[in-house]
Amino acid sequence: MEDGGIAMPERLKTIHTVAKGRREHFTGQFTFGPDEGRTMDIESNTELRVALVTIARPGVVGLENQVPFKWVKPDGKPATHHFDFRVLMANGWRRAIMVKSEYRRRRSEVQNELAQIAAQVTPDFADEVVVMTERDIDPVELFNAELKHEMRRTDPEADAVARRVMCEVVASAQIQDLVEAIDLGARGFRAVVRLIRSHELELINKVRIAHEAYVRRRIHQ
Repeated sequence: MEDGGIAMPERLKTIHTVAKGRREHFTGQFTFGPDEGRTMDIESNTELRVALVTIARPGVVGLENQVPFKWVKPDGKPATHHFDFRVLMANGWRRAIMVKSEYRRRRSEVQNELAQIAAQVTPDFADEVVVMTERDIDPVELFNAELKHEMRRTDPEADAVARRVMCEVVASAQIQDLVEAIDLGARGFRAVVRLIRSHELELINKVRIAHEAYVRRRIHQ
């Protein structure tokens, strides 16, 4: 806050309650969004990873969790399915995501139910429905998403210098060269990561963010 006080992040309200404190089961929360203004409950490590990877992708402007959707079972009885996430893209496209373990996804009864739910989703709820498991998470993309989330907190001085250095990049540059030009040590590396996080810079190749990686200024479509 401008007055130096502390503003607690807004906690996203959902109808579905996440049971916390379970033994042998991963549950928790993570904070995200502009100025870390939102807190989201998650029910599994896979959910957390899907969320981190999703919000790190270009074009993503919003993320909802545990979104209720009413559907009708084969026997005609009404039911409610809670989509783990619904993603809002900058072009208005919305993607509903079901997160499952690969073990559960392979079960025929689970596949049938998810297919029945997806078939009833209309454009007013989502434009696309996808099922994601731990096997759908690319390890390089996850590493970069976790790094960007870890280094998300701003450093006004370092960020300003990094942005000036970035504006001098004509074609491509190695991250190490940018860090040296910023001349603030580790703060400079973190600032470069934030420029990648904000999609002002982009990696030339699909590699982990590291000093030896090459980046270029991103041309926004």
